Amino acid sequence: MLHDDFIKVLPTLVKDYRPAPEVVKHISDITLVMLIGPSGAGKTTLIQHSGLHFVPSDTTRAPRPGEKDGVDMNFRRDYDHVISEIKSGHFVQIAPFATGELYATKYTSYPSVGIAILPVMAEVIPIFRELGFKKTISTFITPPSYEEWMRRLSLQPLTDEQRAKRLAEAKKSFEFALSDNEVHFILHDTLEAADVQLKDLLKGKVDNEREAKAREIAKSLLTALT
Repeated sequence: MLHDDFIKVLPTLVKDYRPAPEVVKHISDITLVMLIGPSGAGKTTLIQHSGLHFVPSDTTRAPRPGEKDGVDMNFRRDYDHVISEIKSGHFVQIAPFATGELYATKYTSYPSVGIAILPVMAEVIPIFRELGFKKTISTFITPPSYEEWMRRLSLQPLTDEQRAKRLAEAKKSFEFALSDNEVHFILHDTLEAADVQLKDLLKGKVDNEREAKAREIAKSLLTALT
């Protein structure tokens, strides 16, 4: 099957998708940490530093500059096999992107027990919360300032069109996080401080001062975007 043909049939395939019973059972002992935030906030860096079990997503989009197959994501071109996995309920969740590309996570990418971490799009967080994980923790990674955010974003080799899309995605993530009472705000001013804040959340500890500061910064960044 060709890529364009797969994109055409994907919406029908994933309509009312449900993971298989063994998949639901597999994730029932897992605490899932979800990271949302704008491109350039440092989600990937924080995940790598955390030492937690990273869950790479499967996607049919092409790799971005610097991304490695099997490390950052599983870049799929075996469309017939993907279709078979969808039909058998092999994925924990499936979220077609606005471009029509597949984004999903296979249950085999998760540990059988313990803590797993992954970056997600804001709109799929409600889906993850209802899937049957032992616990879910939703976090928003906030850069320390608009200037620093733009500096980090400038380090990514983006075209004007790609940059515009990233900023549009960022706006959605800001709006979701600021309107959702379950989201914790992690201030990524230094990697070490952000990691401590993340690890404290796993212990049930909330740094109210840093969360409040991160939330206020997030509000100001959303204002700058609009």
